[in-house]
Amino acid sequence: MTENKVILAGIDGCRNGWLVIRGVFLPDSKVFIKEDVLILTNVKEVFPLSADIYAFDMPIGLLENYVPGGRTCDRMARKLLGPRRASIFSPPPRKAFLANSYQELKKLGLKLSLQSFNLLPKIKELDEYLRLYKPLNVYETHPELVFWSEAQKTIPSKHSTEGFAKRKMLLEKSHLFRSLSFNLSQIRASLRKDLLDAYACLLAAKKIYLKEARVIPEEAEKDTFGLKMQIWF
Repeated sequence: MTENKVILAGIDGCRNGWLVIRGVFLPDSKVFIKEDVLILTNVKEVFPLSADIYAFDMPIGLLENYVPGGRTCDRMARKLLGPRRASIFSPPPRKAFLANSYQELKKLGLKLSLQSFNLLPKIKELDEYLRLYKPLNVYETHPELVFWSEAQKTIPSKHSTEGFAKRKMLLEKSHLFRSLSFNLSQIRASLRKDLLDAYACLLAAKKIYLKEARVIPEEAEKDTFGLKMQIWF
């Protein structure tokens, strides 16, 4: 008898657009038999991949105005990560979409990090899609929480040699993926950290599909448009 197959997707925003790993997953064996890497220009190109679960490393559900510390899920994530809390930035509120520059952002009274501002176009792109189509199989995740959960402890920054190696080892140790080493060898060096992050998102998608994932907060908060503000890992 042939096993059922499901499609799961882990998505990380990268400089070139959206780095997607589309994984073919066998729920009975609990392994991936294939992981394809795609770099897509627009988020609208992600959804025709027909995945059962899309796990994004991108904020889903936004506040309308600035709140110190961001959403409840952001504050909870920082508490879990402890020494690595700085990797969880506060997403921009929708009011930030009015700003065309970092200087304009400050004039609007929005105290956001430069990292948060640089992600503004992608956050807006995804937010507009979700508000328009309201898909039910899209989840927010965060690679740092996924790796923290797998390691059961804080690990060094992904920008360090040790941190990169540790993340790769954790993914390999899961024994889930068939194409990780090959995909790392094929992608250009500047995208290798993004690739590991996308794999962490794919791992989160697998946990969500099998109902093994943790979520913060457990009781979903919703934004003005009904989008849930939760992080799954």
